[in-house]
Amino acid sequence: MLPLVLLALSIIVPAPDAPAQQPRGPAPGSPAFRGPSPASAITKRISFAILQDYPKGESLKEVAGDFQIMKELGVTTWRGSFSWIDYEPQRGRFDYAWLHRFLDLAAKEGIMLQPYLAYTPEWAARGGGTDRVDWNDPPRHIEDWRRFVSRTVTELKPYRNIESYEVYNEENVKQWWDGTAADYNQVLRVASEVIRKAAPLKLVIMGGMVWPDVAWVRQACATYGNAARFDVIPIHAYPETWTPQSVTVENYLDQGRPGFFRREFLPVVDQACSGKPIWLNEVGYATPPGKSEPDQANWWARAFATFLADPRVEHLGIYQIRDRKPQAKVIGESENYYLGLLKADRKKKLAFHTVKRLLALLNAGSLTVADNQLAVEVTEGKKGELYQHLFVRPDGRQVLFVWDKKESPTLRIRTRPGATVTEYSLDGTPMPFTSFDGRVLSQVRLTPGMVRIFEIR
Repeated sequence: MLPLVLLALSIIVPAPDAPAQQPRGPAPGSPAFRGPSPASAITKRISFAILQDYPKGESLKEVAGDFQIMKELGVTTWRGSFSWIDYEPQRGRFDYAWLHRFLDLAAKEGIMLQPYLAYTPEWAARGGGTDRVDWNDPPRHIEDWRRFVSRTVTELKPYRNIESYEVYNEENVKQWWDGTAADYNQVLRVASEVIRKAAPLKLVIMGGMVWPDVAWVRQACATYGNAARFDVIPIHAYPETWTPQSVTVENYLDQGRPGFFRREFLPVVDQACSGKPIWLNEVGYATPPGKSEPDQANWWARAFATFLADPRVEHLGIYQIRDRKPQAKVIGESENYYLGLLKADRKKKLAFHTVKRLLALLNAGSLTVADNQLAVEVTEGKKGELYQHLFVRPDGRQVLFVWDKKESPTLRIRTRPGATVTEYSLDGTPMPFTSFDGRVLSQVRLTPGMVRIFEIR
């Protein structure tokens, strides 16, 4: 994994909003205040999921508690592993008893499922890789994998709440796939053949990549001819937990290289992979010692705004429901214990309330990304590293995010017309914002690094 980055943010209560007034002219030396462009808005489908892995035998009481948390948050799609190690512990001996109970509970609670099939049992592993473990190895005999996928998908056909099957996980790094691209594309091809035949209505998802990996996508679609064998290209995103300091939420898709995502990654997706949908199906931020709950909550506001504003991102997977218990074994660094919206004892972190509010605002089936219809003017102070994103829901409500990572400017922001504005704090609390004349928000004062969130009706 990549080095840990520490981001120090503090809780600062925004100054009270000024009384409603006519917008003032621009500050001396600032650019002319132009109205929003009528063009350049794009409407796209958007969906959400939340993650928590359950090993076979996990307490169903714990699972039921997680399902209630999901519904409280406002997201009813779960993603997690159906481990080959668990469900075929010995060649030809399948054990789905607990899995059936889990699936029955999910169906009863109205939870949709996006499982990934992964983790090679010792008896099936090829061995001889770069490490001393078997779970991340390719299978020694591809027919063992074919049998497991076929038996599992057939066994689970009655469950209509299974939406998709993903094939392995984070396979573009050795820690999670101790094989080659050729090895992975063989298991992808075989799994797809089985799923398309046994459950043709289910999506087939390529395993989520650790970053937007141009070479891996090109190999899957062009070199090994798997473009027609899967439906979604998923990417994982943990900026500021496992990235170099130069890679942040705001430039993660570009990997810190301006233009990379649009000019290098997407052309391969479009030309080699027929323009498949792109999902960020694991997104998260850890709170180990040294990082605070406000850090995490503010990170989630930046992440929702930044990632959903990209025209090609259609899905956000929230990692994860709750922290790992101290006695639990995890693969990888200690940060893996602290990625939850809840603590291990189920106490809600501040980010739980942030994400709940963000889902209430943005989980509307589709969104219009209207960033280019904003007009932003600095009226006091100076702009540092300023970001603004505007989303329009199908019902016409607008959701505006604005923050400056370095400076404390005061802004006038022109949006689409509206009648009232509500601002939301990181804990989800609504507050009336009165400096609004039906088109322009005035006296929007920013604190370095902190997001302000507005709903315009």
